[in-house]
Amino acid sequence: MAPLTLVALTEEWIMNKVGLNHQRLGDVRSLSLPGTYKQKIGYLGNGLANFERLKSLNLSHNSLVSLEGLQHLKHLQILNLYYNCIPSLEEVKVLFELSFLRELDLRLNPLGKIYPHYRPFVVLAMASLRKLDGCPVKDAERKAAKKRCSRLRSRDDRQALVERLSMKLSLLSDEDDVGSNPVDIRRSHSYSNEELQSAPDHQCPSPSHSGSSPFFNRSWLTKPGLQAENKQQDSYRKPLEELLDVMDKHWVGKRTLQLNTNFLTQIVQILSMMENHISSKDAEVKTLKEEVGALCFFAAAQEREHKADVTEFTARLGELNTQLRVALEKNAALQKELITSERLYRQCMADHLPALQDIGAQRRVEELRKEVAELRRKVKEAQERQGPTSVLTGSAQECD
Repeated sequence: MAPLTLVALTEEWIMNKVGLNHQRLGDVRSLSLPGTYKQKIGYLGNGLANFERLKSLNLSHNSLVSLEGLQHLKHLQILNLYYNCIPSLEEVKVLFELSFLRELDLRLNPLGKIYPHYRPFVVLAMASLRKLDGCPVKDAERKAAKKRCSRLRSRDDRQALVERLSMKLSLLSDEDDVGSNPVDIRRSHSYSNEELQSAPDHQCPSPSHSGSSPFFNRSWLTKPGLQAENKQQDSYRKPLEELLDVMDKHWVGKRTLQLNTNFLTQIVQILSMMENHISSKDAEVKTLKEEVGALCFFAAAQEREHKADVTEFTARLGELNTQLRVALEKNAALQKELITSERLYRQCMADHLPALQDIGAQRRVEELRKEVAELRRKVKEAQERQGPTSVLTGSAQECD
């Protein structure tokens, strides 16, 4: 079987492949360049730059990892990238510049395993698309993608805000005078409109972050990964949810929160509640530490027992190995004796075979003698019976 060859796409290679006899590449409307078992396209380069009016392009069953070079095909309407090696939706961003693209096939590419829910992002980013991966793009699907983008915008804004609040509120446990002066709390932990509005308006989702699911919701605060990174933030879950509710109620996108007394008062109350919540957890933490100590002691005792059992099993295993070695030695000795006995038996049989043959011949001679005597006896009896019969026969002849 011939080895696979990866080729770089060039105009000369295309002309030889499809049999073009003219140099007017701009007049070509359709190209079919599927890969084979022997030869596949691995790099596009600028090989398609002069096919300016191309409308249909088939690049299926190739080994493309990048789509750089397709942005020149401004009139392209149908693109088949079935069964290639496109690794991520970052590479698909090149196709967003093709405003006339109606049909796109990305099936059987690695991006389908890495980003199994990439379809809404592609549908939303390419308004002209009417068919994706062999399935029509319906208006309902496009509307659902837009709603998802809207939710993503608000949730990303909240995510940025909560990250900043969590980082700054975690410093509360290190301040001794936080609970004694609510005004200081307001000054230290109230946020300016620049901070509250620092999260920029999020554009519609792009393939660059489609695989990591940037959606934010309040259950995000309970993910184990976040707790592992900052255990102290776990105590702020409920207060932060209330803080988000306050933000939803008061923040209308204008720079007025810093002067909103009602908002600041509620923030101070929430921060105080967070401080009280942390204090109430001290006893629980102490109890957990005692339980951890008891568990460590129990684990140490179990480890000692385990080591004793291992030592005992090791000793027994040594004894069994010794017994096995003795049994194997006995077995070897018995096999040697058996081989010797068989050899002696064969030799004995070979030595006594003539004598046994003579004995057998003598027995046969005796049997033959007995048979001869028996035959003689039978002949004599027959002769005796034949005598009276001959006399009777002679008398009958005389009478005649």
